[in-house]
Amino acid sequence: MEGIKIYINETKPKGNLDLIYTLKDEITYGGYLVALCSPCLILSTSLILNIHIDLPLLLISYLLPLIIYSYDYYKDIDKDIKNNSERAIFLKKKADKFPYIFSFYILLLISLLILYSNYILGAFILAIIAGGILYNVVFKNFTKKIPAFKNIFTAMNWALVGAFFPLFYNSMDINLSFMIMFVFIFLRVMINVIFFDLKDMENDKSTGIKTLPVMLGKKSTVKVLNLINIVAFIPLIMGVYLNIISFSAIALLTIFFYGYYYINKASSATSVELESTAFSLVDLECIIWPVLLVIANFVI
Repeated sequence: MEGIKIYINETKPKGNLDLIYTLKDEITYGGYLVALCSPCLILSTSLILNIHIDLPLLLISYLLPLIIYSYDYYKDIDKDIKNNSERAIFLKKKADKFPYIFSFYILLLISLLILYSNYILGAFILAIIAGGILYNVVFKNFTKKIPAFKNIFTAMNWALVGAFFPLFYNSMDINLSFMIMFVFIFLRVMINVIFFDLKDMENDKSTGIKTLPVMLGKKSTVKVLNLINIVAFIPLIMGVYLNIISFSAIALLTIFFYGYYYINKASSATSVELESTAFSLVDLECIIWPVLLVIANFVI
């Protein structure tokens, strides 16, 4: 009986750990974590600009990048797996289930749009989805001709969603406050996008994709990221100073130190370590924003 007791005590934690690791990989590599950035960006914009949003809008904004990124991840499995990508290896095991999962995402998004969206927001969402599809079908060729096209295009789409979703949802007019949020989000997401390209630098170089890391190398790219990490807060500070946006936005300045940590962590990291950092620390940044803003609003 003692032997059985020891056997059970040893295997049960291992089974629990396997489940935890599988769940972690699913959330990280299935696109669920990166997709969470979209509603967090929108929530941050609404908190800074004091705009009403509700749960359906956040669900719609969550599904949008989840559809685009999960499609992109699965489409590139065979290419990524050659580089021993942890994401590709994990997704390969469940590739046969992806068509059903993807169909569910699409049906859920369509249902939410019919029930809760207006014509302007619907047109905006279709434009974002079309841009994501066109990037994979047409625009991807531009990445081999136009320097940093991939970085700018991706950051632009995230910034459009983060800054203008609340505007179109509430049928508001564009003003300077929305432009400040657009520029801030664009610069912060640019750091995210370029960091991800650091881990793909060798693969992008071999396929002729002109990302910033490919053109500058790791050392110079880290310097550029540190510069963007500083510059990104200028529009935010100016907006607060001119009383265009809420004073609570100052709380986001703490993100500078968070960004400084993971950016400089890249200097000595291997490609595997870069991938792990990108899918955890880097993607987690946007999720921290609304937490800081809620705390700031409560304190102030």
